[in-house]
Amino acid sequence: MRPEGLPVIDADLCTNCGRCVAVCSTDVLVAGEKCPAPDGPTPCFVCGHCVAVCPTGAITHPAMNPEHFRELLPWDEGVDPRLLFDLLRKRRSVRSYTDQPVSEDDVMTLIEAGVQAPSGLNEQSWHFNVIQDPDRLAHIRRRILAIYVSLLNMLDGTLSRAMLRLTVGNHAVESLEEARPLLNNIIAKHHEGQDRLLWDAPTLMVVHSPEDDPAGTESAHYAVGNIMLMATAMGLGTCVVGFLTVVAERDQRLQELLGVPLEHTIDAALVVGYPAEEYLRSVDKRAAAIDFM
Repeated sequence: MRPEGLPVIDADLCTNCGRCVAVCSTDVLVAGEKCPAPDGPTPCFVCGHCVAVCPTGAITHPAMNPEHFRELLPWDEGVDPRLLFDLLRKRRSVRSYTDQPVSEDDVMTLIEAGVQAPSGLNEQSWHFNVIQDPDRLAHIRRRILAIYVSLLNMLDGTLSRAMLRLTVGNHAVESLEEARPLLNNIIAKHHEGQDRLLWDAPTLMVVHSPEDDPAGTESAHYAVGNIMLMATAMGLGTCVVGFLTVVAERDQRLQELLGVPLEHTIDAALVVGYPAEEYLRSVDKRAAAIDFM
């Protein structure tokens, strides 16, 4: 739940420059003769824009820790766009990892990067479950495989296929049929001792949010994007595990293994670890479909 409160303005420090009023998108702050006041008609989203933009440090917010605000470089001294593009291009879906563990400090850095992402109505409702226990990871892997073996078997029976259509819909059944060759390969490789689901990565991160947050999943995806980029900058690799998220919410046992409450939506899952190989060049991307209006 988003914390509540209104910004507090120190009249002795305020120069009445009006920047805080200009960036307050919900009109909580209104202009005054000596300094703005939080007298607007709408609730505060606790976004912190007013605190961040004030040049004299005159604004604080009771719902925000002042120690968590950091001084930022000016725009003309910020990240070189060429270096940022190199980072974006360097990010790959890594499917081969060393056995080097990811430290708790590094995990916390990744999550700190994640929570810098925007969120719907500033709810920040994301939750992060970090799973590093090898036995639990093995249980999760086996459970996912068992679910897909069952689903593929249902595709082969006339009655069971019809029941599957009623349960998950035509599109899901068609997608499952399309993925059958890949799933068969994943299952076969598992029997050979190869992990094609979690890729033998030492860390699995599951991001989930309360199902009553309508923007929870979208917000979580923004956070995951930040996590993947920070991981790349730290020399770590990541890979989103879509085969986990598409079945997890329909299987209570799997949700329990992931530590996700039943009233939460599983928004994303990704493995994290140290890449076994370094990619030396970027890859070709299809041209974007662009329309200027």
